[in-house]
Amino acid sequence: MSVIEELDIPLEGEVFSVDHEDLPENSYILRMEPAQKIHSNPLLWGEELRAYTRDCSNKFFRAAQELVPELDGIKNNEISEVVILRGGLACQLDSAFSNVFDSYLPRCFVGARRHRVTKDEFEAELSYSNFEPLPDNGVVVIGDTIATGASVSRTIAEVRDELRKREKEIKSLIVFSAGAAFRGCSRLSDWIERFREWWPDFDLHVFVAEAFFGLDSGTHLRYRKPGEAIVPETSKEFVNEAFGDYEDAYLPGNICAIFDWGDRNFKPDRHLKDVLQYSKVARKEAEDKESLDFLRKLEKGAKEEMKKFKSPIKQ
Repeated sequence: MSVIEELDIPLEGEVFSVDHEDLPENSYILRMEPAQKIHSNPLLWGEELRAYTRDCSNKFFRAAQELVPELDGIKNNEISEVVILRGGLACQLDSAFSNVFDSYLPRCFVGARRHRVTKDEFEAELSYSNFEPLPDNGVVVIGDTIATGASVSRTIAEVRDELRKREKEIKSLIVFSAGAAFRGCSRLSDWIERFREWWPDFDLHVFVAEAFFGLDSGTHLRYRKPGEAIVPETSKEFVNEAFGDYEDAYLPGNICAIFDWGDRNFKPDRHLKDVLQYSKVARKEAEDKESLDFLRKLEKGAKEEMKKFKSPIKQ
């Protein structure tokens, strides 16, 4: 069972701490308008999507300022981002860090590729890595969407190996996700003790947008999935307005909050085709009026956005 407690910190939006035996101790939900825009409108792509994502990352760093002690008085040589290509690149954490701290965020890179091993599970392999800016006795930040947690977990393993190889220490790891499944985030708890074997004072902080989502088929983030989704009451109220009744309508338990994050940011034509296909299939399954109305608009909108994507660039 989870316990959700709203925190009183100066942030435009709401911040909740989440206490659940399967999640890291320092787990937080950030409720914020830009994330709601992204989750409720699959037709967002391009610069509009980038702007909302950047705003999410700005708010994440402002919350982290208040909740992560290791960021207090931190220096440039004591922090770096580990960018997971390609989804992590879309989070724009370097730009957000500059906005919030008026400073430069050094960046390490890993190339992670997932492959399915069962119907619901994935594993990840790294094809590339560069850890030159990895700090000693500092803070590492990772941003990405999280489904099964395969990519971020594999990346964290690589961070641990690199720290040991380079004989460096670490204070804290901070993970931010604009869309994260409970199941994937629960895998992160395993790494706390593995890091503390070498660095006893190590701490892990996890920040997610809107909810710890349920997960279907290893890829689809659901607002409603009994036994998995952890959703604040105010997020449920938002779902009621955006998709129909949280408990009974079709969409809260059947639409993905993010879709394919990599495609949505870097291959929007493929993303829009997925949205169009989803809307056609879902219309055959949905029965409530709110869901059917949403899906009809979604299908029409996907076709219009496809035309926009293929239109000449303004000179």
